[in-house]
This record gives sequence, structure tokens and C-alpha cells, in this order.
Amino acid sequence: MASFLLESYTRKREPVGLEALVARAREGAAEATREGIDVRHVRSFLAPDDDMCFHIFEAPSANAVVRVSELANLDHERITEVIE
Repeated sequence: MASFLLESYTRKREPVGLEALVARAREGAAEATREGIDVRHVRSFLAPDDDMCFHIFEAPSANAVVRVSELANLDHERITEVIE
């Protein structure tokens, strides 16, 4: 399975901490898995000065991560395959 980086701007929403963003990312991945898409949240990083959160997922495709983003209600700017 490939790894993908989801870049999300947080300024469009009310201020939220990393814990809440991670919870949403994990729940989105769990919901996608229940839909039959094999996705796993690996980790997240918050850059509060830049209003950015970066989430790493293991997934079969970038489209699978788009679905997680929709389910988790995360605004995504870009989804890029990465090598860990």
C-alpha cells in the first residue's frame, strides 16, 4: 500500500488543536474502511503559524484519501504520494 500526504488548511475553520484533527482523520479512515476502502491514518503534524495540518495515510490511491477527507470533513489543498 502506498503512503499519501494530505495538506489541509485550518484557517477556514474555527481554531482547533491537533488532537481534534487527528480524531477526525482517524474516524474518516475508519468510515472509509467500513465502506470497503482499505485506508489507515499513520500520523499528523500541525503547523499552527501557517494554519496547516499534514496527515499521512496508507491507502491504495489518492482518490481513497480524498474520500477520507470528505468523510472527516477536512479541507484538503493537495494530496501527494510520499515515500517514508
